[in-house]
Amino acid sequence: MDDVNNQTELADESEKKLNTLVQFETIWNHIESGASIIDAETREILDVNPVAVRMYGGSKEDMIGKVCNKLFCPAQQCPILELNQVVDRSERKFVKADNSSIPIIKSVTQIDYNGRPALLESFIDISYIKEADEQKRMLDVAEQSSRAKSAFLANMSHEMRTPMNAIIGMTNIGLSADDPERMKYCFAKIQNASKHLLGVINDILDLSKIESGKLELSPTAFYFERMLQQAIGVNSVNADEKRQSISVNIDENIPQILHSDEQRLIQVITNLLSNAVKFTPEGGSITITARLLGMESDVCVIQIDVSDTGIGISPEQQSRLFQSFQQAENSMARKYGGTGLGLSISKSIIEMMGGEVWIESELGEGATFSFKFRAEWLDEDSYNGFHKSDEVRHDIDEIFTGRNILLAEDVEINREIVLALLELTQVGIDCAENGREAVEMFAAAPDKYDLIFMDMQMPEVDGLEATQRIRALDAPRAKTIPIIAMTANVFREDIERCVEAGMNDHIGKPINFNELLAKLKEYLT
Repeated sequence: MDDVNNQTELADESEKKLNTLVQFETIWNHIESGASIIDAETREILDVNPVAVRMYGGSKEDMIGKVCNKLFCPAQQCPILELNQVVDRSERKFVKADNSSIPIIKSVTQIDYNGRPALLESFIDISYIKEADEQKRMLDVAEQSSRAKSAFLANMSHEMRTPMNAIIGMTNIGLSADDPERMKYCFAKIQNASKHLLGVINDILDLSKIESGKLELSPTAFYFERMLQQAIGVNSVNADEKRQSISVNIDENIPQILHSDEQRLIQVITNLLSNAVKFTPEGGSITITARLLGMESDVCVIQIDVSDTGIGISPEQQSRLFQSFQQAENSMARKYGGTGLGLSISKSIIEMMGGEVWIESELGEGATFSFKFRAEWLDEDSYNGFHKSDEVRHDIDEIFTGRNILLAEDVEINREIVLALLELTQVGIDCAENGREAVEMFAAAPDKYDLIFMDMQMPEVDGLEATQRIRALDAPRAKTIPIIAMTANVFREDIERCVEAGMNDHIGKPINFNELLAKLKEYLT
């Protein structure tokens, strides 16, 4: 009877083990997470379930015998565990058969596997979670950017409409005025508003160049002190109106002549100085300090500080500076004006010059904006013909009697402006209202004209095609006559397209009087 009972107990025990094994196999083959059994000592893979094989992207045979640390969590050792102790692991990598990897979350417990200590590891693919998090992050960034740009556009609309309102309003007042002094006053206001509007447009164009990677420097030789004084002069009127004092300290060790982009440096200094004037109350003071940080061979490093006694900027506000479409506070745009682009553009310019820009300030304690840049330096002897007394000037009494110009421009007011600007030069000007007319007029009398000003965007035939047609004419003069683009398209690629079409030079709109005369002098004398 005892034997029968023992056999029954053994049978029951075997059946329980079989049932347990069947249950384990069922779970092993059908759970939705990957699972593996690892030798606790050698870390070799003893078995893997179908999900793990599918995640691996290879075969089960390829996985058996591999060291788990090279497959499931490279360069990371699993801890030594007590039997049945479970450790929830943080994020790990799962290396697939093609050596790519996916993120996983893994848990480990020690088990007895056929009489030997082993680790049961389970892991789940969290790629979709990571992707969802990244999509949410990108969506948040896009929404923040959209809000910033919406605020920027609203502010930009204000910045553009304000000077336009002044231009239109003062034009109407000037047209109805009989007093010459009243008319002169209106013209002065129109001029100031026009310059402000042009500055806003230039900021937008510069930002567009920066975002497309097309902002370029144009290095020239210049006198450092004269450049600094020119930048100060731009803001001196506004500072005088607020009874502010501007003092300048220049390190005597700074070389007199530098080779860098003078106009871009003026742009940066003007922007910093304009902000200082704007945010400093009446009677305040502004200090500009320039000092030499070091010299290496023919390159020097210069730091310029613009300090003011203004309202100051809090640390939280400072974090938003130097970013496109951002101002320290949106309320500042309403109270003080400005596009919020100047500091961002200045930062990009200085970084292109191998430098950096930063701020030191406390709320209510004023601010100091600083930047350093690298530039080549020259001595007087190494730059022949460059003298302090030299200035680029083109007086309006330049006479070009007997010379004739062909002006191709479809906008009537633009033709009137060029005719008025060049009236005192006594140069002869014929006008064409589109590219087709320009080609026909030149073809009819190719030896009559000494120069062609060509707008790029015109009806029927644009400036580029008109230039190509002129260059293709049989007349010898068609190959040599100077053709200068006169256009509002001022990006580098636009200038390159002009040259490729056969043009000799480029003048941007709005037309600068001195630049216009300089081109005439260069090509006609």
